[in-house]
Amino acid sequence: MALRRLRRDPLTILGAVVAGLLLAGSIIVPLVSRYSYAAQDLEETFRSPTRAHWLGTDHFGRDVLTRLAYGGRISFLISGTAVAAHTVIGVAAGCTAGFLGGRVDDALMRVTDVFLAFPPLLFLILITGLLGSSLPNIVIALALVGWAGMARQVRAEALALREREFVAAARALGATDRRILVRHILSNILTVALVRASLDVGPVILSEATLSFLGIGIQPPMPSWGVMISEGFAHLRTYPYLTVVPSALLSVAIVALTFVGEGIAEALDPRWRRK
Repeated sequence: MALRRLRRDPLTILGAVVAGLLLAGSIIVPLVSRYSYAAQDLEETFRSPTRAHWLGTDHFGRDVLTRLAYGGRISFLISGTAVAAHTVIGVAAGCTAGFLGGRVDDALMRVTDVFLAFPPLLFLILITGLLGSSLPNIVIALALVGWAGMARQVRAEALALREREFVAAARALGATDRRILVRHILSNILTVALVRASLDVGPVILSEATLSFLGIGIQPPMPSWGVMISEGFAHLRTYPYLTVVPSALLSVAIVALTFVGEGIAEALDPRWRRK
């Protein structure tokens, strides 16, 4: 039924196709390109699109198309890993807090309050400043920013589920708390977690690009859409395509992933309605 709803939603299909093409391009283009993302040719700087360089070259003579593809690969890798990590942490914390209640719930929710009290961007800057701006550290920073919201939502579902009749029946039949938590609570929360995770991918890509644009995310010469926007910004008046192209790709990717996330939410959660 959920899959049928997804197939009938044109925006979800469009978003999935566009996101799939961007992901495929980010994987395939670096494999077939004859250029390295870091290879410089100072005699070929600021070249317009040609047969040799389909999207031209930048201020170091690097192939823009190759760097865009590598940047997309990094953005998808970071966002996918960070969302998976904060989903696992958030689901574990939320289920534990909601099911056990009492002091455990109070302690975990106070921790989430601390994380939610910081503005996300400020928190990201703080964490990357402390840990460094390597790729694993960026993933850790994004996961630490995202898990608290997931935990709050999962906890609310767990609180409602633990009062349901099937949980009381399982407990009356002698089921242990561990079995109830895994078999009855967690299995019914996975849909909520999947919906939340699907909606988080786009914002996480934007957060990574923002960090890279500010110079505290992915570091040159490694490409990222945020890095390319930042580097092209210095030449915006004379060579606007260096900023416009990665900005457009970033925007298209976020919109496409948002369409997919909202489609999944509408298909899996009957309470969700796309506005």
